[in-house]
Amino acid sequence: MRNPIDRVARWLRRKMMPAAFVPAQAPNFLDAYRLRRAPTSSELLAELKNTAWTCASINASACASLPPRLFVTTGAKQPPPRCATRRLEPALLRHLQAARPEIASQVVEEVTDHPIMTLFHQVNPMHNSFDLWELTELYLETVGSAYWLLDIDPRLQIPSAIWILPSQLVMPRRAPDSPNLVDFYEYRGQTLQQLPPNRVICFRFPDPRDPYLSGLSPLRACYEQVALMSEFAAMKRSIYDHTGLPSVVLTPNEPIGPDERDRLERLGQQKFARGGQGKALVAESSLSVTLLSQSMGDLAALADMKATKTDIANAFHIPLPFLVGETNLANMQAADHLHKSLAIVPRIRRRDEKLNEQLIPFFDPTGRLFFHSPDPTPANQMLLLQQEQSDLKHGVRTINEVRTARGMPPVTWGDKPMKPV
Repeated sequence: MRNPIDRVARWLRRKMMPAAFVPAQAPNFLDAYRLRRAPTSSELLAELKNTAWTCASINASACASLPPRLFVTTGAKQPPPRCATRRLEPALLRHLQAARPEIASQVVEEVTDHPIMTLFHQVNPMHNSFDLWELTELYLETVGSAYWLLDIDPRLQIPSAIWILPSQLVMPRRAPDSPNLVDFYEYRGQTLQQLPPNRVICFRFPDPRDPYLSGLSPLRACYEQVALMSEFAAMKRSIYDHTGLPSVVLTPNEPIGPDERDRLERLGQQKFARGGQGKALVAESSLSVTLLSQSMGDLAALADMKATKTDIANAFHIPLPFLVGETNLANMQAADHLHKSLAIVPRIRRRDEKLNEQLIPFFDPTGRLFFHSPDPTPANQMLLLQQEQSDLKHGVRTINEVRTARGMPPVTWGDKPMKPV
């Protein structure tokens, strides 16, 4: 029992901060004229539709498709790990050493069986690990913060379940002049609850206005453009539903009564409605026919909507070829590389660091375990092939080293390097 209590105490000490560092609450407005207030978390979720939903779901599904992998380090005087492990591919080992220079002199192995991996296999009775990663990133893209509530096993003192909390219902609270960064998390569900900080893991995007307790989501950054698209769609829907312009006006050359007028209207509707357009109409009396044409779209407004979609895509770091149909394979490959390097890599790196900071200490107080997601950016296959051929030609790598990197078994004649020509 002593080690878990010490772990929680150390974690809480790291969260203490001077009261003077808490930013003052400044007026927050949405527009440049300072007339519209900033949206609430619930209002942000209400605007998660159209282009905003497309961009948020692309980032969320891409991050969920790259779950973190668990690794363990072994120093010179440390015992071997007590969990099942396997050796790393040379390329992955080089990537890990480049990303974490402190492990360059240690033996690094990938963990294949551990209680924390069992936890992520079924995080709670309703969600699996993919659901957890996707919902977490969706809340980050929309609200700017995501919260996990941990169920702690009373006997083992490790998390036994993870519950994703609706971010719009969670608010971090800090007492006046408190040395703690967060005294409790207020959950405003069916009943008001105060959740202890040691049971909540908070993910958030950086917010320059409040770097400690707030998160600035991509949807909040482009909220004006998203709201503009919603208002435009609502206006067009209203015009189509309540338009008062008929297609044709029949004007009798002599006065007629209300009954005759209604009869002519019914006759026209019966004859030309539902696919009847183009049929002939033989008038029973002298009538003047006036055809009316109405504009179904404003070219300037459509251009504005295209620019607005671009602004929304830029806020979510989504390349435009993902959202349009006029593209080719080369543009899509370049867009995919750009999206993974500028959008996905920082997001999964931020997620992994938070897991290493707050979740790993429950299972490993020694600091040997860590989560890391391999680089998802597609490699230049031609460049890798040329480098591999050059290494073999000049004796830099052996045949078996190349086969191991490709996941192939070694051969008896492949341990000696080729002699340079």
